[in-house]
Amino acid sequence: MVGQKYTRKLKEARILAIDDDEWFIRLVIKKFKDVDPGFQITPAHSANEAIEKLEKEEFDCILCDHKLPGTLNMAGKIFPSDGINLMRKFTSMNINTPVIFVTGQGSEEIASEALQLGASGDFIKRVQPGYFILMATSIRQTIDKYWLQKKLHESEARYRDLFENSAGIILIFDSKSCLVETNLGFLEVFRYSQEEIINMSFKQIAFVEDLEKWEIMLNSIYEGNIERRMIRSLTKDEQILHLDITGRPIYDKIKTENRKVIGIQAIARDITDAMKTQQALIDSEEKHRKVVEGLTEGIILTEKNGKIIDWNPSASIITGLSAEETINKTLWEIMMILKPIGYDSSKEIKEEFDKVSEIIKTKIPNAEKPPSIPIEFRIRNVKENRNHIVEAIRFIIEHSKGHRVAVFVRDLTEKRQAEAESKSYAKRFQMLIEQTAFGIWVTSIEDENTTYVNDSIAQTLGYSPHEMIGVPVLDFVTPRGAEILKEKTRLRLVNQHVENYPLEFYTRSGKIVSTIITAAALKDEEGKVIETYGFIEDVTERLKKEKELRQTKEFLESIINSMTDGLYTYDLNFKLTMVNPRLKEILGYSSRLVGKSVYDLFPSFEKDRVKELIKERMTGKKSSKYLLLTYITAQGEEVKASVSSVPLIVDNKVHGAVVTISDITERKRIERYLAQIQKEYEILVNNLPLGMIKIDNLGQIKSFNKKAQTILQFSGVSDLSTINILHFHPFQEAGLTEYFRDLIYNKRPIGKEFIHGKILDHQGSEHHIGFYPFPIHHEIEPRISSWILLLEKMES
Repeated sequence: MVGQKYTRKLKEARILAIDDDEWFIRLVIKKFKDVDPGFQITPAHSANEAIEKLEKEEFDCILCDHKLPGTLNMAGKIFPSDGINLMRKFTSMNINTPVIFVTGQGSEEIASEALQLGASGDFIKRVQPGYFILMATSIRQTIDKYWLQKKLHESEARYRDLFENSAGIILIFDSKSCLVETNLGFLEVFRYSQEEIINMSFKQIAFVEDLEKWEIMLNSIYEGNIERRMIRSLTKDEQILHLDITGRPIYDKIKTENRKVIGIQAIARDITDAMKTQQALIDSEEKHRKVVEGLTEGIILTEKNGKIIDWNPSASIITGLSAEETINKTLWEIMMILKPIGYDSSKEIKEEFDKVSEIIKTKIPNAEKPPSIPIEFRIRNVKENRNHIVEAIRFIIEHSKGHRVAVFVRDLTEKRQAEAESKSYAKRFQMLIEQTAFGIWVTSIEDENTTYVNDSIAQTLGYSPHEMIGVPVLDFVTPRGAEILKEKTRLRLVNQHVENYPLEFYTRSGKIVSTIITAAALKDEEGKVIETYGFIEDVTERLKKEKELRQTKEFLESIINSMTDGLYTYDLNFKLTMVNPRLKEILGYSSRLVGKSVYDLFPSFEKDRVKELIKERMTGKKSSKYLLLTYITAQGEEVKASVSSVPLIVDNKVHGAVVTISDITERKRIERYLAQIQKEYEILVNNLPLGMIKIDNLGQIKSFNKKAQTILQFSGVSDLSTINILHFHPFQEAGLTEYFRDLIYNKRPIGKEFIHGKILDHQGSEHHIGFYPFPIHHEIEPRISSWILLLEKMES
C-alpha cells in the first residue's frame, strides 16, 4: 500500500540495479531496505558490468537506467547512448528476468520502446516523498508475478510429465467414442504416433472378436457407470494385446443433477504378458518358467494348500527374499517376514494385512471368477531394510495338476513418491494463488458483503484486508461500476457463467483504478450458489499506455495520409497491407488496393527488376538509393516514379517492406522541354555575329560563345573561363578595368552604354573592341546577379 512499509514477512528477492549514477544507486539501496527488507540489491555501473553479472548470477528483477556508459548493441559494439540496446542484448541472451526501466526526463517515446521490448514497467527518476515506496511496491508486485508465472510453468510441466510418463496406458474418448488424447504409454504400446490417434475410432484399436465387448463397455460408461474389464485390443502392427481396463465417465459439470457425459477416461494395464504366462502355465511348465522369470512384475505361484511353489526373480527384487527362502512357505508366513518398518503393534499389522486378505487366503474359488481387484499395501524389503509400496492382484490358473493361485506383484514406491510430490506441488500452487499479484475478491450472495480479499487488491485500493471484510463491494466501486456490478451479479445467478468485464474502483484517496475482473459463482455441494468470486487485474497503467499508443498511431496515420509522396507496405506474401491517399491519387485508383499483389502495380517489363528489389528487401538489406521505376495506373497508363524502399522489421524479423514513390512524370516532361530550350539557346548563342561572355558579380567569366573566343584569341588564353575581367592585364592596360568594377559594384548608372577599348597584345599590336553590357537580375531578390557582355571587333 502506498505510503506504508510492508508488514508481512517478504521473501528475499535479488535485484540488479544498473545505473552509472553512484549517488542514485546508494539512495535506492537505502530507501528500498527501509521499504522492503527482502530486497537484496546488486549494483552495476555500466552495461558491460551488468552483462558480466547476469552471466554469472540469477536475479529476480532488473532495474535499468536509460542513459548508460558502455551499452552494447546487437553486433557487440559499444555505444554511450541509452539502455534500450542493453534490453535488446537481454533478448539475445534469453534473459527472461523482468525489467523496470528508469528514465531521467520521462520520454514517452523511450518508455514506449522499452515496454515494446518487454519491460514490465517504467519510472521517471524522482526524489520526492513516497517515490521509493511506490517504486518498491511496484517492483515487489512485478517480482511476485514473475515468481508465480515461473512456478506455474514448472508445475504444469511436472503435471504433464506425470501424465505422459505414467507406467499405465491412459485413453481419453469423446462422446462419439473417438480418441482425443493418450499418454506416451499408449503410443509406445500401440505403435501409433500422436497425429494418427486424433479422432481415431475405438474400433481401430479393438480386436475384432472383442468388438461387441468394447461397445457394451463404452455404452455402459456413457450411461454413467464405472466399468472394469479384461478385453483384447489390436496394435498398429496387428499385435493382439490383453488389457485390464477401467473406464469412468467424464462430465461437463461437477456435482450437479443435470450433468452430461461428454467423454470417457480409461486407464489400462497391459496384461498381455500375464495372460501369456497363464497360457504358458497351462501349456507347459518349461514355457511357464521362461516367461515368469522374464517378467518385470513379481510372480508368486501357490499350490492348492497355500504353499508357495514358485517365486520369480522380480519377486525377489521387490521383497529382498530369494526363492529358496520362500518355497514351501505360505503367503501369510511371508507377509509376517515382510512386516513394514514402524508397524510394531499387532493392531497395526492386522489393519495393514486386512487389506491383503483377498490375496493371501488359501481357499481357491471357481476358476471362472475374474482376477481380484488390485490391492495396495506396504511391505519391508528385507535386503534394503526399507518400506516399499506394492500392488498385488490374484489370478486363478487352470493346471493339469489342479487349480493354482498366481499373485502378480508390482512395486509402486517410485510412482507413489511422484504422486506425493505432485500433491506437494499442488499445495504450493495454492499458496502461490493466495500470494498472487492479482486481486481476489469473494462476496456473499445475500447482501454482497465482502467475505474475503487478498493482500493484492487491498493494497491496490489503499486498505488492509481486515478493513474490507464485511463491507459491501458496492462501497468501493464508482457509480457506473455499481450499475455494471449489479447487472452482472443478477445475470450470474441466472446463467452461472464465468464472465470478464471492466470495472472501476475508488481507492482510499479517491483515485479511480481501472480493472478487468473475471467473475464466477461459487456453489455448495448441492449446486446452490452461495458466493461469487472475482480475479481482479489492475489495468490502470495499461489503459493509459494503450491510450498513448492509440494517440501516437493516429498521429502517425495523419502524417502518412498528408504526405505529398505515395506510400505503401506489403507483407511476406507480397500483398499490399497499407496504402496512403497520395498513392491512390498517383495511380488513379478509387477502389480498394489493400490485399492486391504488389506486382499488379507494375507493367510486365518492370517485374524482373521489382522481383530483385523485393528479394533484396526480404533479406533485411536496407538501401538509401532512389530507383526510377514505371508504374501502371488503374487506367492502364504508365507513370514514372522515383522509388525508395526499406525492409519492415519487427522484433528483429522481416515482415515485409515500406515503399515511398514520387511521381516524376511531369518533371521528366519539363526536363525534356528545358533541355530542348537549352539546346536551342546554345545554337543561337554560338551563331551570334557578336561575341558573348557571362560574368558573375566578382568579374569571373562563367560562359562564352565561339565568337567571343575568336575575338579574344589574341590574348593567348585558350579557355576564357579562367579569366577574371577585373584582373585581366590587357583590360587593365586599356583602362577598362575601372569601368567594369564600377559597373559590377553598381557605382555607375545602368543604361544602354557602349564601351570601346584599344587593347594591345603581347606583340604590341592594337585590337579595337566594343562592349555592350546587359544586367541579369536575381530571380527572387531585388539585385543584379550577373552580367552579359556583347563583344564586337571594330576597325581601327
